[in-house]
Amino acid sequence: MRKLIILGLLVVLVVGLSAVSAQDMSGVDPSGQTVVYWHQYNSDPQLATMNALIEEFNSTNEWGITVEGTAQGNYNDIRDLMNAAIISGELPNLVAGFQNDALSYYRDGAATDITPYVNDSTYGIGDLNLNQGILAVNVFADQDGAMLAWPNQISANVLAVNLTMLGELGFDAPPTTFEEFKAIACAAAEAEETEGYPIKADSSNFESMVASHGGSIFVDGQYNFTSPEVIATFEFYKDLYDSGCAYLPDSQFGNTDDFAIGKNPMALGSTAGLPFIQGGMDAAGYVADWVVTTTPWTEGNRTLQIYVPSIIMVPSTPEQELASWLFLKFLSGVDQQVAWTTATSYFPMNLDATAGLADFVAENPRFGEAFALLNDPEVTLYFAPQQLSYGAIRGLVSEALADVTSNGRDVMEVAEELEAEANAAHADAQ
Repeated sequence: MRKLIILGLLVVLVVGLSAVSAQDMSGVDPSGQTVVYWHQYNSDPQLATMNALIEEFNSTNEWGITVEGTAQGNYNDIRDLMNAAIISGELPNLVAGFQNDALSYYRDGAATDITPYVNDSTYGIGDLNLNQGILAVNVFADQDGAMLAWPNQISANVLAVNLTMLGELGFDAPPTTFEEFKAIACAAAEAEETEGYPIKADSSNFESMVASHGGSIFVDGQYNFTSPEVIATFEFYKDLYDSGCAYLPDSQFGNTDDFAIGKNPMALGSTAGLPFIQGGMDAAGYVADWVVTTTPWTEGNRTLQIYVPSIIMVPSTPEQELASWLFLKFLSGVDQQVAWTTATSYFPMNLDATAGLADFVAENPRFGEAFALLNDPEVTLYFAPQQLSYGAIRGLVSEALADVTSNGRDVMEVAEELEAEANAAHADAQ
């Protein structure tokens, strides 16, 4: 069985996606439909790979469905376009977005619950062997269990660890406890040519640490930044910084950029950035044995945060919706998942794609390590709150992290202020 942390609740997944019974759409004919898909893939290899998959679907699907994919900029650009389209009525059939985007569009009548399509007796997922933990990210408990998007671009937040540097500092393995983590960071800070742990004032990294303490920032319908687990995480950051065992990088990806040139022993970041770390090492001529793992954890709380940008189905006719679903289902096929992963390094959702990725994993061992964590039943999966307010809260968390580190403020005082501001923003977003 697999554990997930969803909105601060512990959920155990067993076989079965939904309590919703199988649907029957055998009477709907999607033949000849055109599906307009707005996506965020603006450059290769993502753009070329998605275009190739669209072309394959268009030329092989038995219904003569045509998907028209259009790159529409970044997620902010797409949100602006969707907000304008909701007013004008000129909407696409499929659109890229995060979970908070899906909820926002759903409340505006511009997103469809795809559960009936997933469970349909004729066109549903059938025997596709899909990762239920990934699917659960788009199931909204507070919207009667509606599945508001389909996973498409899966990555995880992992800790890159320089084993060569650890050996030089007197350590023989990546840290599994917060005490070991601090010892490594302090040893690196005390060495002549390296620094300690790079604290990125980023909500995702902070949430990974909170989850590894057994907590969540959103519990019982509100943000909670004063729980013991959150306070322990703030105090851990502050202690590292005040002890001279951590530093604040000076650029967005400074933590992993510095890791790539051997400046620090550990850096936390998305698996999407792993090729850039290796590329940075190669460019700098820096050679080291390194691995990826989870953040350290308290007993029973080993956790991996996952990111699942997805594709949202927009309401239209039954024929267009079914055509849209058939394209989403196509993207989840084994061959398509293998093609997507080998080109982009994003994780597959189809578990049967694993065999087809053997060569890719052998050539990309860091990806293999992260993929193993994703599928390890002993590792809890965490994902960010599915709330309209979450974007604003990320900025508040970044400010709070700066306050408890470089600004030297009291942890509890900062946490109480953050909790009040976060819940005010949450109320405003409802």
